[in-house]
Parts: sequence; C-alpha cells; structure tokens
Amino acid sequence: MSELTKEQVAEYLTHHPDFLIDQPHLLAKLELQQKEQGATSLVHIQQRQLREHNTLLKNQIESMSKHAKQNELVYRLFSQCHSQLWSNYDFNTLASNLTNIICTSPNISDCKLIKYTAQYNDLIEHRFTHSTHYLGRINQQECELLFSDKTQSAAIYLIGDSKKPVAILAFGSNDANHFEPAQDNLFVLDFVRALQLRLLELA
Repeated sequence: MSELTKEQVAEYLTHHPDFLIDQPHLLAKLELQQKEQGATSLVHIQQRQLREHNTLLKNQIESMSKHAKQNELVYRLFSQCHSQLWSNYDFNTLASNLTNIICTSPNISDCKLIKYTAQYNDLIEHRFTHSTHYLGRINQQECELLFSDKTQSAAIYLIGDSKKPVAILAFGSNDANHFEPAQDNLFVLDFVRALQLRLLELA
C-alpha cells in the first residue's frame, strides 16, 4: 500500500473536519512544536487562526464603514454644489460659493474654480497627459500656482476639452495622503460634467 501524501491527508481532513473529534486517542498525541511558544495543541492553533480571521473581518468592516461615511459626506457636499449651478449667474459668484461649500469638509483646506489661461499650460502637460483629472501629491510650483503653501495633495479637474479647457476645478488638502490616484471620484466627475454645461451657458 502506497504511503499517503501530505496533500491527501490535508484533503481528507478538510472533507472530514470531525475526524479528530471522533478519534480522541489520536488527538491526544498530536502536539505541534513551535520554537517560540512550545507545545501548542490543535485547538489553540485553531483558536489563534479564528482570532486572526475575526480581526481581519473587523478591520474590513471598519474600513467599509469609514468609506461609507466619506462617500456620504462627499455626496452631501456635491448635492449642495449642484444646487449652486442654477442659482448663480456669474462665474465669480459661483466660484466663491463652491469654495464656501467644499471647504466645510474637514479634510479640504482649499477649493478653487478658476478660468483657464496660458499660465496653466505646464500643469496640463505635466499632470494631464492621459486624463482630464489628477489626484495625488503636488510639487511646490503647482502648489504656488493653485493653492497655499501648506497644501500637500490635490484633486484637479479640467473643465472642458483637455486641449482647450475653459476652467480648472481644484481641491487642496494639507494631508499628503488625502487625495490619491486610486480614490473614488464618481460624485465629483458627475458634478464636473454639470459644471461644464453651466459654464458654457454663462460664457
């Protein structure tokens, strides 16, 4: 009779999880040696694995809850911004009101809606080669161009065609990790599309 492999034993135990319970004499002999902890029973190992799994699940739930709260805040902010599109009839007033709304977010230190001019050409060439928006850290030159000296990360959106934008909408944060490339910006992009239509009407 050929000797069973480790894989075959593992597969059998996986499909028969009560095997060791039904064989108490065998379970009593199974003590796994660990260099740091000494003799550890299978029960203790299973308990540790369950604790680790529970900790992982708890962290995942906390992360999901955090993202849900952030999404709720972003949704409420941009719902207010949408209402401003149709209650303001000149660019400067709209820009000022958007700043007042967006900056109520504790993580956003600055918000700028600015008409596009040639001074932003280098920014376009550097940050917008493959997209009409950029999220992440910015350098000192970009910071001085758009924000205050304390701004560490930004979300910058071109309003209009990337080759001939009409404006720039930018959010700045003093937290270097607040804006990052993989961040979900669905609500913002929806607002940007509406903003583009409104600015064309106001032009």
